[in-house]
Amino acid sequence: MSTFQALNAQYLSYLLQYPLLTKSITSGIFSGLNETVASVITNEYRETKVLGIKVKHVFSEKLVKMIIYGALIATPISHNMYAVINKIYKPPLTGKQKVLQLLTSLSTVTPTISACFVAWIAIINNYKCTSGNPITELKKILFIVKAGLKKGYLPVLKSSLTTSFFALLVAQKFVRPELWVVFFNLVYFVLGTYQNTKLKKLQKQQRLAEAEKLKEIEKEGKQN
Repeated sequence: MSTFQALNAQYLSYLLQYPLLTKSITSGIFSGLNETVASVITNEYRETKVLGIKVKHVFSEKLVKMIIYGALIATPISHNMYAVINKIYKPPLTGKQKVLQLLTSLSTVTPTISACFVAWIAIINNYKCTSGNPITELKKILFIVKAGLKKGYLPVLKSSLTTSFFALLVAQKFVRPELWVVFFNLVYFVLGTYQNTKLKKLQKQQRLAEAEKLKEIEKEGKQN
C-alpha cells in the first residue's frame, strides 16, 4: 500500500468513526487555504515588522474567520442536510432515485451553502464594529449581507450548481467510491478559492458605495 493509500485509508477510518469532526477539520483546513490563496491572488497583503524588516504576509483575522466558517458553519449545515437527504433516499438506489437524489441536493444544499458562503464573505470583508449600539450593528450586518447576496449570490450559485453536477458525474465514472470524499474536498477547495477571489474583487468595488450608507445608519443610531 502506497503512502497516499495508507493516509486515505486512515482518513476514511476517522470519517467513519467521527464523521462531523473529521469533515469539520478538513473543511476548516481547506477554507484556510482558500482564504490564503484568494488573498495572494487579489494582492491583499499585510505588513509586519520582524527585527526591523517589513514582511508581507496574508495572515489576518479573515483567515481565522474563514477557518471558522468551514469548520463550524458550512460543514455542520451540509452534514445535517445531507443526513436528511440520505434518510429519504436509502440505498440501494435505482437510476431514477439517483437522479432525484442529485436534484434534491442541488436544489437544497447547494443554494443554502452558497448563500451562507456569500453572506460570510461579505461580513468578514466589509463589517467593522464602530459603535456600542447592538441595533445599529445588526442593521449594518443585515445591510452588508443583503448587498453581498444581491451582488454575489447568483454567480456563486451558478458556479456551485455547475461544478457540483459535473463533479458528481466525474466521480461516478472515474473515481473509486472510497476516494470520493478526498475528491470532493479537492473540488470544493478549488471552487471555493475561485468564488472567494471573485467575491473579493466584487466587494472591493462595493465598499466605497457602502461607506456612505453605513455612515447614515450610524448617525441614525446615535440619534436614537
